[in-house]
Amino acid sequence: MGLRNTELEYGALAKWLHWLVAIGLFTLLWLGLQQADMERSPERSEIRELHASIAVCVFTLMSVRLVWRWSSTVPAHPADTPGWQRSAASLVHGGLYIAVFAQLISGAMTVATNGDPLPFFGLFSIPLPVAASDEGHEFWEEIHEIAWIAVVTLVLIHVLGALYNHFVKKNTVMRRMTVGLRVGGA
Repeated sequence: MGLRNTELEYGALAKWLHWLVAIGLFTLLWLGLQQADMERSPERSEIRELHASIAVCVFTLMSVRLVWRWSSTVPAHPADTPGWQRSAASLVHGGLYIAVFAQLISGAMTVATNGDPLPFFGLFSIPLPVAASDEGHEFWEEIHEIAWIAVVTLVLIHVLGALYNHFVKKNTVMRRMTVGLRVGGA
């Protein structure tokens, strides 16, 4: 497996970016749910700082991923894939990029409109050129809460599509983003 994508398979960089983002998103979801109903406390603040720090990492990885996707070959759909499934796959992928960026940006704006910089693992903070605003904070917090539902929904559709292709269609769609997964013993 080379670094670059081919017509048949994603390259090492695309695979690493895909799985690191997936791990990051699941971690962010878990941390977000952990602190959602907590009262203000040092523990909640620690979880929020970790959540924000990981979000900065995921934003960076997603940005690299987007540039890589635009500048690289994307493996073709299997020849027997109906047009509606090709369109659905493209819509889900595009929707995932949009929803993930909306989630990450709205989270950063929620922090910024609260008058705080983005923390990065206690090493430094990233100030955003945004004025503190109660109204802005409420707006971005609402977007953040809506966007995670879109992200989760699209991730579920994405995973179900991959599993369908692997176990029902028995094609290479899932294998081309993994290592060592073979279809039908091939």
